[in-house]
Amino acid sequence: MKSKKPKYVRAIRPNAGVEAAYRRALEKMVKEMSHSAQYWIEASYKANPPTLEMAMDALPSQELSKRIKEVARRWIKRFDDMADKTAKQFVESGRSTTDRAMMAAFKDAGWTVDFKMTRGMQDAMNATIKENVSLIKSIPQQYFLEVEGIVMRGFTKGRDLQLITEELQKRYGITSRRAANIARDQSNKLTATTEQARRVELGLFEAEWIHSGGGKEPRQSHVKAGKEKRRFDVREGCLIDGEYILPGEKINCRCGSRVILPF
Repeated sequence: MKSKKPKYVRAIRPNAGVEAAYRRALEKMVKEMSHSAQYWIEASYKANPPTLEMAMDALPSQELSKRIKEVARRWIKRFDDMADKTAKQFVESGRSTTDRAMMAAFKDAGWTVDFKMTRGMQDAMNATIKENVSLIKSIPQQYFLEVEGIVMRGFTKGRDLQLITEELQKRYGITSRRAANIARDQSNKLTATTEQARRVELGLFEAEWIHSGGGKEPRQSHVKAGKEKRRFDVREGCLIDGEYILPGEKINCRCGSRVILPF
């Protein structure tokens, strides 16, 4: 007697629209912050331009450092004020779109499911919101730490404003890319977290690892797991590189998984 082939529910991918909306919200704030910082730094710099003769004079540099800290405090507060609302909107939107995609996938596989906001799901979403709030708040903190270093080094060396402005623009690019990376990475993690919670609720614990096939430098261990169609328990994760992980858990991991239905 031939053994029955396993029946799968197709993998769910992160919603591109949810990721894009989150990325735009972060990038908008980063752009405004960068323009504001550059404006006030240029104004202060022009008011107290450094020269080679006065490079060791502490007073102008102290005044500029004070201005940077003032601008930093304002923007750190703005990011703090928007972090909770932005994170909640992202998580709720991502959770609902993933739920709908999962219900459609189960329907195609012959199962009818209707997801509710359970205690387990609420706990998972609260943890995800908390992580995103922390990441959002870290953006201006890291940005102004680097900005102050750029300006102070330029000031003490008597560099002209154009060179410092160029360095500030580079830092803006780095920070903007970090914001985009946060949106992409957290979108992957949110999808994986929602899938895991819903599968556990349904008592469907076995899944098969699927490599995304994307990324410029894919993790070879993830590629191998995909080729092997490695099975794992969604409650503990897949054993890869000596640890149990879920698809999307590692930074920039775009892998997914498909649940295996019982006969």
